[in-house]
Amino acid sequence: MREIKYSIVIVNFNGKEYLERTVRSVLNSNYQNFKIIIVDNNSTDGSVQHIEQTFVKNLAKIKFVQLEKNFGPAKARNEGVKIATGQVYGFLDNDTEVTADWLINADKVFEQDEKVGALQCKLLFLKDKKSIDYVGEYLGSLGFLISIAEYGEPDNGQYDQVKEILAAKSAGMFITRQAFEAAEGFDEDYFIFVEETDLGWRCWLKNYKVVFCPESVVYHHYSATKDITDKKFNNKLVRFHGCKNYILTLYKNLSFKYLVRILPKHIFLWNGLAFYLLFKGNWTSGINILKGIMWFFLHLPANYKKRRRIQKNRKLSDQQLFIEQGLYKKKSIFYFIKRFTDSQKKAVTPENQ
Repeated sequence: MREIKYSIVIVNFNGKEYLERTVRSVLNSNYQNFKIIIVDNNSTDGSVQHIEQTFVKNLAKIKFVQLEKNFGPAKARNEGVKIATGQVYGFLDNDTEVTADWLINADKVFEQDEKVGALQCKLLFLKDKKSIDYVGEYLGSLGFLISIAEYGEPDNGQYDQVKEILAAKSAGMFITRQAFEAAEGFDEDYFIFVEETDLGWRCWLKNYKVVFCPESVVYHHYSATKDITDKKFNNKLVRFHGCKNYILTLYKNLSFKYLVRILPKHIFLWNGLAFYLLFKGNWTSGINILKGIMWFFLHLPANYKKRRRIQKNRKLSDQQLFIEQGLYKKKSIFYFIKRFTDSQKKAVTPENQ
């Protein structure tokens, strides 16, 4: 039997409405050396049963991992990888649709450069296929991520070249088995949000490249999972996990020089945002942010062990990563204030804060 090259991991939680289209699009790929792994976070909408009944003729290409509760996407992806046999792992959200050549074009990049450890697909909106969701990110001087493309920016080919980025987004990304194992997979303390940034960053620290591949195109519905959760739960996902995961990512991965330069300002800004929201009467958001900051300090001994292991085994300095690779951008506080205020006019995600 031919060795499977790509294991495509799709995490699902009550995504029956979207999951069928995601699976169908993958099965229709022009490149067929893959297996699909669906990891279900204890859905109650019959998602898995629906896929089994809909794709009876294709079940040889689909494996299922059913978890006993909703562990979040970070742990769920790790569980999917445990049964994956591919040389490269692909990750998709359950509200995506891939183009026919997405695998062929990604494979070309991996074949051309053996130092590429992870790859970001071009993410466009499913409802508006000429608008950009995501093409990659840099780290800003205040510790927040800076998206290369503006959210919703028209896709006129302005980003149509392979380029190095800090990290990929799991709505449409690939990572080699070697890079995934070297980086030790997703940190399961994250539950959701920023876990891909943390993984991509650790790939760089193990001297693997992370690149954007514009010819591997994935259409993203955007936040379909959040559409089917209640507002209180959604607020906790965004504010609590977004805050704690940002802080934890910086703490684990920055060298001491950059850590003392960035982390105090970063935590100060999260505190400022929390008290601003409290002042405006948004108690749920403000309290969830403060809980996120508190979580980091309450878990400092365990967080320090993670940091010590990462820093001890890193193979690339921050000078090489940020200055030579150009993955660090200086932005004023006013840039992030504008992004936050703009985000209040649309769906809020950590990337928009």
